[in-house]
Amino acid sequence: MSACGSVKKVVVKDIPLQEQEQVLDKYKDRLVWTRVTLHDMGDGPSIPRDEEVKIADVAMHYKGSVTVQTLKRKDKIVQGLELSRPLTPEKIDAKLADLFWFDDPTIRHVKFIRKYGKKTAQAIMDHQLFAGMSPEAAMDSWGPPIQKQVNEQGAYERWIYPTDTPKKTKALDLKDGKVLRWDE
Repeated sequence: MSACGSVKKVVVKDIPLQEQEQVLDKYKDRLVWTRVTLHDMGDGPSIPRDEEVKIADVAMHYKGSVTVQTLKRKDKIVQGLELSRPLTPEKIDAKLADLFWFDDPTIRHVKFIRKYGKKTAQAIMDHQLFAGMSPEAAMDSWGPPIQKQVNEQGAYERWIYPTDTPKKTKALDLKDGKVLRWDE
C-alpha cells in the first residue's frame, strides 16, 4: 500500500480547444515570407528563404508543425516545430516568428534601415554578415541558429545553422558581442 501512495500523477495539458481555434484563426491562410529554409518532415521539397508562402495549417499535437504552400509552384510542405510539451500559444507564436517574416520585404527593409543604418540593413536583406556586426543584426540576417555554444565566460559564442544540404551545417562565431567570423 505504501508504494502506491508514492506514485505521482503527471498530467501534461496542451492548448485547450478554444485557444487552438484562436491560433488557427491568427495564422491559417496568412501570407508570410520564409525567414529560414523550410524542410518537409517527409520526402517533400524544401522552400528557400525569402519566399512568399501561405500558411495552410498549424498542427498542435506532438511537437507541433506548420503546413505551408508556395504561391508559384503550389508545393506544400510540413515543417516540424519541435516544441517542448506542453504546447502553448506563446511557444507556437515564438517558433513561427523564428520561421517567418510577417512584414513585406520593402517594409522590413525600411525598418532595418531605421534600426541599424543602410549598410547593415542591406547586409541583412542579402543574408550577409560582416565583422563587427551585432548579434541582433546577425540573427536578423541568418535567422535563429539550431544550436548555440557559449564558453564559460560568455565572451565567445558559436552559432550553428543548417544548410540547404541535409546533415550539413555552417557556423557563425561571435566574440565580445560582435560577429568575428563565419563559414558557409
